[in-house]
Amino acid sequence: MGNCCSTKEEPPQPPQQIEPKLFVLSETLTGHSGKITCLIELENTQIVTGSNNGEIKIWNLQFMFCDKTIKTDGQILCLLEFKSNILFTGGSTNDIKVWDITNLSNELIYTFKGHNYWVTSLVRCDENIFASSSNDGDIRIWDYSNKKCINTLGNNEISILCLIKLKSGKLCSGDIANTIKIWDYKNKICESTYEGHKGFIKCLYQLNNGDIISGSDDNTIRIWKNDKEFYELIGHKKAVRCLYQIDDELLASTSFDKTIKIWNLFNNICMQTLESHTDFVTGVIVHCIGDLISCSNDKSLKVWRRLSNPFS
Repeated sequence: MGNCCSTKEEPPQPPQQIEPKLFVLSETLTGHSGKITCLIELENTQIVTGSNNGEIKIWNLQFMFCDKTIKTDGQILCLLEFKSNILFTGGSTNDIKVWDITNLSNELIYTFKGHNYWVTSLVRCDENIFASSSNDGDIRIWDYSNKKCINTLGNNEISILCLIKLKSGKLCSGDIANTIKIWDYKNKICESTYEGHKGFIKCLYQLNNGDIISGSDDNTIRIWKNDKEFYELIGHKKAVRCLYQIDDELLASTSFDKTIKIWNLFNNICMQTLESHTDFVTGVIVHCIGDLISCSNDKSLKVWRRLSNPFS
């Protein structure tokens, strides 16, 4: 006689995948009274942050404190160390301010004027030349020595949100028409246009291998092999705000979804999601000692320590 009831044997379950912990939160630095919008690392390894209330702070990460505060008007959107201890700031005042940050009084030494709307990015082109992008649709090329604008690119219509210098010496811009453009700024020529994103281009970066990567309001990251071929990284739930290559294998991205994602560039997989900020994550860099530094609209700066054993 058979059994009155039987049980079906469950198939063996595959082992659960453990997400490696590549980075862990080490420090949270506070002190800004406004939302932090941008950050850079100086040659002397200090960190500079800018905020939406015109406050600029210089941080000493060896001792984890704010070393100096500069107060100016308007919102700060971008920062550039043009020469040692010479800091440029751009933002809602439509100009570019030049600061001598060795001076105890944080002396404002010059102001470049010419843009008609907010300055969104600043990049150094060579020893005496730098470029700026703006919501007025222009890319302006400036001669620092002669204190004048020597070239203007763009069409005065499409707001440019980000600008980087490529290894070739050319410039690359991202705009609200959802396009990426490559510029030969010396000859005032747009050489190529990358199209495909379905939202504003918020950030650009060039990888060590020369590929251009872009982050957009469409919540995606694209790695462009050229203006037709690309790979797409999907995972963020809101706009991608900042990109930074950690090493040949890893990429960091920040988003308005309040997270930082760590991507494997060899297989385009998200390796880890860092969650601690409570508002938009507006910037990320790799500090000289290997830690990730992130800033946010939550007014904090966070230090993420890289683990030697990712499964610890």
